[in-house]
Amino acid sequence: MLATVLALLIAAPPACSPPPLSGPPPWRVGERLRMDLALLGAVKVGEVQFSVERPISDGAIIPLVSKARNTARFGPLQKLVAVALSWVDARTLRPERYREESDEDGRRRSTDVRFVPPGPTVTLEMRDGAAQGTAAFERRGEPFDAVSAIYYLRAAKLAAGDRLCFDMVANGKYWRFDGAVAAGTERFEVPAGRFEALRLEGTARRADGAGKPRSVWLWFSADARRLPLAVVTEVDLGMVSAKLEEAR
Repeated sequence: MLATVLALLIAAPPACSPPPLSGPPPWRVGERLRMDLALLGAVKVGEVQFSVERPISDGAIIPLVSKARNTARFGPLQKLVAVALSWVDARTLRPERYREESDEDGRRRSTDVRFVPPGPTVTLEMRDGAAQGTAAFERRGEPFDAVSAIYYLRAAKLAAGDRLCFDMVANGKYWRFDGAVAAGTERFEVPAGRFEALRLEGTARRADGAGKPRSVWLWFSADARRLPLAVVTEVDLGMVSAKLEEAR
């Protein structure tokens, strides 16, 4: 009996987790990225900006910032402005705190999450107008947020065929992401230019079981900068994409 159990443990596939870091981050303080936001693959509706800010806490924490706004009507929304801030450990690139705020036609919402100290659950503190509430979710995988996940993957070792899984906070929800690195590289063109790219494909599922699974595709440049070239995913209105327009 014991021999059978040991054989099953040895034969079992390794637990799915985020890929390990490959070395120092390929980005520097002061880096600014701008991406076009398009609906249904063609209609430009806005832009997303990312920036790496100056470290704080004696260099131990790096603030990462993302700002999004629409320049055209986005479904029922006339005006959307959103800001997300992720404070990551400078050594591990894991997030310690995440906060997102949005103004959707005057409707103000926010989500605040503290990942440190780690525990069996992750609690989201949410505000929607005057209403406040919290939601706790079981921590099944390594928790990230939508901003820190992108920067972590830029610095990670991405080998063809490798599977990667992690939990993620985004848009006021808690998600489980399960994906894999595609075989080889491919030529990929965005407004910022043509690149050899690594492609990741995955599925995000809400931890509360609501809604349907969302397919996610990400492309990173295969060079030393590992730039985020594009993100394509599904939303309630259809397919939405963000493609790199400028990196400086």
